[in-house]
Amino acid sequence: MKLVCTQENFKKAISIVDKITAKQITLPILKNILIETKDGRLFFSATNLEIGIIIKIGAKIEREGKIAIPSKLISEFISNLPQEENIEIELNGQILNINCGKYKAKINCLDSEDFPIIPERKGVYQFSIKNDIFKDIINKSLSSVSLNDIRVEFTGVNLSFFDEKIYFASTDSFRLSEYEVGIKENEAYKQIKESTAIIPAETLRELSKILHNSNDNEETVVTIENNQIFFDIGDIKMVSRLINGKYPPYKQIIPNSFKTEILINKGELLQSIKIASVFTKKTDGEINIIIENDKNLVVKSSLQESGENQTDLLIEKTGENQDFVLNPRYLIDGLNVMDGTNIKIMINDSFSPIILKMVNDKGGKTVDNFIYIIMPIRK
Repeated sequence: MKLVCTQENFKKAISIVDKITAKQITLPILKNILIETKDGRLFFSATNLEIGIIIKIGAKIEREGKIAIPSKLISEFISNLPQEENIEIELNGQILNINCGKYKAKINCLDSEDFPIIPERKGVYQFSIKNDIFKDIINKSLSSVSLNDIRVEFTGVNLSFFDEKIYFASTDSFRLSEYEVGIKENEAYKQIKESTAIIPAETLRELSKILHNSNDNEETVVTIENNQIFFDIGDIKMVSRLINGKYPPYKQIIPNSFKTEILINKGELLQSIKIASVFTKKTDGEINIIIENDKNLVVKSSLQESGENQTDLLIEKTGENQDFVLNPRYLIDGLNVMDGTNIKIMINDSFSPIILKMVNDKGGKTVDNFIYIIMPIRK
């Protein structure tokens, strides 16, 4: 293998694939990045056996070849190089020679034949989502994912496929979020319509990192085959295993009507909850929210050894007065991913699910494609 490519493209490709190389020692080859030339391009591949990423960049290739190079070593070497135009790479046996201006390195590599094969989709893609929308979906959906694996299906985001739309849902059994998004269907979409799939949260975190460095106006194309999900983002391909499990029928807990609806400034509510949480237990704290008239909401908290706190906020209310208790962390997590100046909170009583929705700043209309649900703490 012998080639020349730009330092900028080489560095970007290494930084993307390096993030998912395995940190375990049982399979040393997984700590490596596979570099190979193919079809006049330079390809970088990495996998931890759960997620695989392949990225291609342009290069002037004089001689074909492939090799597995230690991820940590090449990443640290490249990231510390000063800005240069090009990198020259030549493989001699198991030694990779890298020249970049006055900086040179010889890196001991492993045989590429030991590197696992990363699956690639066989059929055509099934649907696509604009990158900026996909970033928003992931950001909002991860707010409710479970952080422990007692129920493995709760460690991922559930996708339900319908005509021209998909519901992304996540829950840890204490709160739940659902994001409805319109999609561009391909003919192959009918293969998955009326079905579901659970994507691991870690996969979506890695996908989000890629999307944040991609063009917002371009699209990510998605395919599901053989209990795997494939993402194509420009010159980057990503594959992940899906979670085996059945997601609970969560729509049953979403109320169809409410006794009380309030409109409140999101920033003021968020600040009051953060202050109230100072006077609660750090892990399983409780705050009391009281809606006592049409214009006021009271946030209260107390801790025997610390003291107590109360904040009064202005609201617009329709319906009955309410008095309920919530975990402040769940409310903060939900408010942090909601857009706009105001939000709408909908309540029935102190033991039924409480719904949060965003409100459009321009028209003042409720945004219905994303909901965040919190289960109150029973007194």
